[in-house]
Amino acid sequence: DMLEGVIAIRRLHTSVLAQTGLSTADEMLYPDNYRYLSDLLSYIAIGARSVENQEHRLTSSGIDVPVGMKTTGNLLTHAILRGYVNQHGESLPNYHYEDLEGLYHSYCERGLANVALIVDANHANSAKKFGEQPRICKEVLHSCRHNGDVKKMVKGFMIESYLEDGCQKIGDGVYGKSITDPCLGWEKTQRLILDIADLI
Repeated sequence: DMLEGVIAIRRLHTSVLAQTGLSTADEMLYPDNYRYLSDLLSYIAIGARSVENQEHRLTSSGIDVPVGMKTTGNLLTHAILRGYVNQHGESLPNYHYEDLEGLYHSYCERGLANVALIVDANHANSAKKFGEQPRICKEVLHSCRHNGDVKKMVKGFMIESYLEDGCQKIGDGVYGKSITDPCLGWEKTQRLILDIADLI
């Protein structure tokens, strides 16, 4: 009885919260179950076999609480800093010098084998103002010139790029313009790539 099962797991988690004041953690055996517990869980674990399942990984990427992966994983795994959006809907960047330096020290404290990072120059780092991407890349490269550890850690950039600047609604019919996030047009992208090459 699937409905009875959902009611039972909600009752269990709700009971723990009511009796202890602490929210619970759970292993995600079935990604579809998360929708029934999203208001109760504060941590999700993904099992060693489930971590290779695409549905588990897709669900994990959209969850608002920490997700732990039970696996030694890929030694070349790295962080991608893309900024974040706070509870007020404000974009807050995390590409500044202090953010990069802090991440480096965090990597070292954890003894991670691959101290590596990609900086996403768009999304919340630019508040989706696609024209800010060149400035953000240049600021990160400036930080690299001032700190050898940061320079070793930063491996590259993610740049939202397409043929034409900006974005459009589906149906607007502008060839080469993004229908998702606003992008840097090709000419500005080409200029940015050459500028990055000159600054490295």
